[in-house]
Amino acid sequence: MRIVILATEPSGDFLGAKLIRNLKKNKKAVIAGVGGEQMKVEGFQSWVKINQFNAIGIFEVLVRISKFVKLFKFIQRKILAFNPDILITIDSPSFSYRIVKRLQCLRNKTKFIHYVAPTVWAWKSYRARIFSELYDQMFTLFDFEPKYFNKFGLQTDFVGHQIFFDKKVIKKKKKYISFFPGSRTVEIKNNMKKLQEIIAKSEKIFSEFDIFILTLNDQAKYIKEIIKSKKIKIISDYTKKHQIMRETYLAVAASGSVTLELIKYKVPTLVFYETHWFTKFILKLFVKVKYASLINIIYKKEIIPEFLFNKFNTQNIIRSMKDFIKKKDLRSNQIKYFEDFHRKMLFNKKNPSSLIINKLKI
Repeated sequence: MRIVILATEPSGDFLGAKLIRNLKKNKKAVIAGVGGEQMKVEGFQSWVKINQFNAIGIFEVLVRISKFVKLFKFIQRKILAFNPDILITIDSPSFSYRIVKRLQCLRNKTKFIHYVAPTVWAWKSYRARIFSELYDQMFTLFDFEPKYFNKFGLQTDFVGHQIFFDKKVIKKKKKYISFFPGSRTVEIKNNMKKLQEIIAKSEKIFSEFDIFILTLNDQAKYIKEIIKSKKIKIISDYTKKHQIMRETYLAVAASGSVTLELIKYKVPTLVFYETHWFTKFILKLFVKVKYASLINIIYKKEIIPEFLFNKFNTQNIIRSMKDFIKKKDLRSNQIKYFEDFHRKMLFNKKNPSSLIINKLKI
């Protein structure tokens, strides 16, 4: 059984690692493809480093298009040479469907699987039809998603989110404020332009707290160059990051999958985001949902305060930080929603990776 897994971003790397851990139980499985540090821990050797996919947003991708084309063609050649029985793409919908479209010549032999549905309910709804034409099966994180693809004939199953299956260790909160600037280089550079001042002011205003910036190994050097204060601790080690995350009193995080981990650990959270003006323009034109955070989208209200684009400024963030530090009712109300959200995120309390492997009969 020859299996290709393509995970081109950190959240996909996490899901891919869990899949590989379960796939290794099948001694006949030969696994190749693209992944990051967490997949590497499971013995996976990636064809390329996933930091080469370090772009997010429409403008940011356009200015790097020639680089992505070369990378795309290289991966396509590797897949054709490997000749897989199963190809699993994880998240990264724009990359995923384009690579699979170029590999339809393998359709009679290779089963095409996508894990993490594109957010067709938020924008680009036409992608539901495209994915249904190109793939054989899809697995979703959220229970309301299968209907968008089943109606086009794609076998789609809800399996839940792996983050919420893994053992939950809730620790007593310490006087920690943790900032999460993002997971990609361009994203971090956009966000840090504003975060620098917010972090500097936080150090003075919340002097009784230890302040952390939790990031990835690839991004730590850049952040250390612009954050001069020795009191602010920049942490990139995976184990240390998660220990601090669990003990954090208040998190200020870039919109993304990290908010799901913070929900899991019941860490009161604020969300921010900044991007290029052209990307903002396109998003405002086409995005159909009011919120960026999944918990807010699902409950149709602002459980996690969002400071996006123009609302992302020092005054707004510091004011909200003060509220969440001083007002216990704000914190406890948010945590109640976190607990309810957690319960919704699993299918019959089963391991999502095991569910996928069982459904694929590997």
